[in-house]
Amino acid sequence: MRTLRQIAFALLLLASVSAVAAEVIDGVFATVNHKPVLQSDWDDAVRFEAFMQQKPLAEVTESDRVGALQRLIDRLLLEIQMSDPNYLAPTPEEVRASVADLRQQIPGAKEDQAWRNAMAAYGFKERDIEANLRKEKQVMNFIEVRLRPNVHVQPEEIEAYYRKQVVPDMERAGVKIVTLQELEPKIHELLVQQHMDELLDSWLHNLRQQSQIHSTILLPSSSFLAGSEASGGN
Repeated sequence: MRTLRQIAFALLLLASVSAVAAEVIDGVFATVNHKPVLQSDWDDAVRFEAFMQQKPLAEVTESDRVGALQRLIDRLLLEIQMSDPNYLAPTPEEVRASVADLRQQIPGAKEDQAWRNAMAAYGFKERDIEANLRKEKQVMNFIEVRLRPNVHVQPEEIEAYYRKQVVPDMERAGVKIVTLQELEPKIHELLVQQHMDELLDSWLHNLRQQSQIHSTILLPSSSFLAGSEASGGN
């Protein structure tokens, strides 16, 4: 029969092992200007990206995980630039609207139980999805405010894109040629977005050069907004 001292020691040992296990499970994989990136942060980012793509977790590759960490680091770099953590954050109504839009895109998710099952398959509840969408929308709002005023698309650029890209595409598709005047607003916005992507790449490159980024894995260079991989620095 075990004595109280033996039971107490066993419980103490179990608590110690649990504490060590928790430290390993939620260990620091990277730091961005001394801000830690935890294993749980990384895992959440991986699961959320898989959820948004409706990619089964069993099919997530190591490359997918590295890419998610790179994009997480880039997002942190941008968040650091916001002095107020609530700066340009979407309203609760906007977040709920984003959730509703997302449900429309996921097959079967219009039904409440199917929606809960879809989230549960990735370890999420609706509040988790809302929190991720809120962060995503906030960063995109920040990028919009900082970069759009610096983009100026000239009429000749729109005309060139229409003539070299749009018209040949319509001819290959065998559809009626839509006039430049009809398509001009859409082409203008498309070119604005392209230029904003280029500015964002340059901005992130400068932020990485100016920041202290340390990672336990090698992170190749790339871009956050485009959904490609991001540099982890040294």
